[in-house]
Amino acid sequence: MEVKGTKGVSFPKRPSFVLRSPKLDEREERIFQNAGKILLKVPEKERFHPDPSFRLTSFKRREIWGNLNPLVVEIGSGQGEELAFASSRFKNLDFLALEVFPQGIAHSIRHLKALGVENARILQADAFSFFSTALPAQSVFEVWTFFPDPWPKTKHHKRRLIAPDFVPLVASALSYGGHWRIATDDSDYALQIHEVVDSSPMFKNMGKAYATLSLVHFGKGNRDLQADAPKGKFLQAERFEDRILTSFEKKGIEAGREIYDFDYKKI
Repeated sequence: MEVKGTKGVSFPKRPSFVLRSPKLDEREERIFQNAGKILLKVPEKERFHPDPSFRLTSFKRREIWGNLNPLVVEIGSGQGEELAFASSRFKNLDFLALEVFPQGIAHSIRHLKALGVENARILQADAFSFFSTALPAQSVFEVWTFFPDPWPKTKHHKRRLIAPDFVPLVASALSYGGHWRIATDDSDYALQIHEVVDSSPMFKNMGKAYATLSLVHFGKGNRDLQADAPKGKFLQAERFEDRILTSFEKKGIEAGREIYDFDYKKI
């Protein structure tokens, strides 16, 4: 997911995003200024990277949400369609969305305000940094990562969020029996997700169906060779019933891309 612009700004700590044209228009600025408690502010070491002294402890959660309901962390809220739907439907859960793109945050705030949602917060923060320092062990009920940037070029695969160094961070944050729900419309990223999460002793793949994927990684420049590569079958989850059809996913389906769903349980 990229915001178009002229100058890219990259970030340290294995960033999984590049921010372009972060400037908001007047309407979006007004949404930010009137976000109220929806837009969460935490101390930062540098932009998008929470200060390591900040911890989302039980005390802090009571301060932010007014309760200790089970916490769902959504990584990459996009335009906020899923966040608004889920938080308005499940009022017995608390939601925290981590997003970096200001335009997406503005849309998310607008969706939440339109529905009068009280149990959702958005934090403009890098997910890798936040999971590294801010979340106490076993403090999260579920983690949702729907359609993370696939970084399709081979040279950019190292920027993908779901990689061997991120899996233990999610496992640490999740409570035992908690779920990490993932979806992607990129077949090569789906292969990588299987490779790094299926092999983790901290997660169990709860899939009950099978998807056929290439056993060889391909990038944007040689994806046409994928059809002739050796294939394997991988356990996939049924579509998460509480994941709505967002505008992004709809475009992927219309373009003929297959959707891959994952459900991993912390063990």
